[in-house]
Amino acid sequence: MTQVPSPDSQLDRVEGKLDQVLDRLTRMEERQNGQAAKLDSHEARLVDQETRLRDVELKQAVAATTNQQNNERLSGRWGAIGAVALVIVGGFVTFVGNWVLSHWPGSK
Repeated sequence: MTQVPSPDSQLDRVEGKLDQVLDRLTRMEERQNGQAAKLDSHEARLVDQETRLRDVELKQAVAATTNQQNNERLSGRWGAIGAVALVIVGGFVTFVGNWVLSHWPGSK
């Protein structure tokens, strides 16, 4: 003779399975909440790094532009110094040339 399972035992098994499923769902939800917290933390760090990187890039661009302007300014200064030096050397050579011609024997 086969025994017919009682409805109470089947109900107990179903309730046991439901408790397991609910327990698993609760653990999954807890893990999901933990992962969401980690994601929020990582996102905050990324935003901070993005801000820092933007600041560094801006400072680098300003420094590069400033250096370029300083180099152009220095090139202009050296050009002006070279022009003045050429005028002075030209005047000196003219003076020496006139003096040599005036004191050269037979030039008078």
